[in-house]
Order: sequence, then C-alpha cells, then structure tokens
Amino acid sequence: MKSSERKATEGRGDSMAMNKKEKQMVEELKTRLALTWTEPVEPDVVPPESIHDLSTGFLAIAERSDYPRVEDACSSCVSHAVGRKDKTTTQNPKRLYSTRVLALKALRHEVERHCAERLRRVDRMLEEELASDEAKAKAKEGRG
Repeated sequence: MKSSERKATEGRGDSMAMNKKEKQMVEELKTRLALTWTEPVEPDVVPPESIHDLSTGFLAIAERSDYPRVEDACSSCVSHAVGRKDKTTTQNPKRLYSTRVLALKALRHEVERHCAERLRRVDRMLEEELASDEAKAKAKEGRG
C-alpha cells in the first residue's frame, strides 16, 4: 500500500460507515462487475409421479420481464402453481428449484442471457448504421 493510501485509510476501521460518495463509487464498481457470465442452473426438483402428491420449491420468473423474481411454487404430475405451495392452479407440471439460492442463480443466468440478446440487437443496429454511412460516403466519393 502506498503511503498516501495508508494515510487516507488511517483511523478508519473496517466497520466505519462509508460516506455517500464512497457508497456511490462502490455501487458503480459493482454495477460494472455485474456484466459477467454465470453457469446455467437446472431445476433439481422433478414433479411427482402420483396425481395425489405435490413437489414444492421455488420457480425463477424471468420470461423477458422487467421484474424478474423468485416465487414459491408447487407442482403435481399434471399441473403447477406459482406463489403458493398447497395446491396447483395452472396446467402443466414444472421442475422446481429446491432452494431460493439455486432459483436466484438460475434467474441471474436468464437475465444475463436476455440482456446479452438486447445488447446484440443494439450492436446490429449500430453495425448497420455504420455500414450505411460507409456506403453513402463511398457513393459520394464516386460522384465527386
């Protein structure tokens, strides 16, 4: 650690609260670091085989939503429910996550994928625009 860095941190214990500017800087760094790829996580709770049984767990709700979330869920062999664990309300069984942590990891991966797709669409528009500008410039040179 440099002398100037040591002086800046002297007298500040790790437990001392950060000021507003420092909190903003940390949040900015965390935001920049959020552009990473994580591994996909598959659901680990399968629907039961019997119509009389329910499997319970968590479901990651991303579906290209602006409000991604993890919800309690349950599933039978023919239907499922989101937001409850006592009975099913919607057709088709669902594989679930056994813990909220696994569901959140899966949710993060889905959001990463959707964001990457959106960024790629913007990149393609930019590429097309740059190619169009280049073509216009070449056409203008040919007339000159």
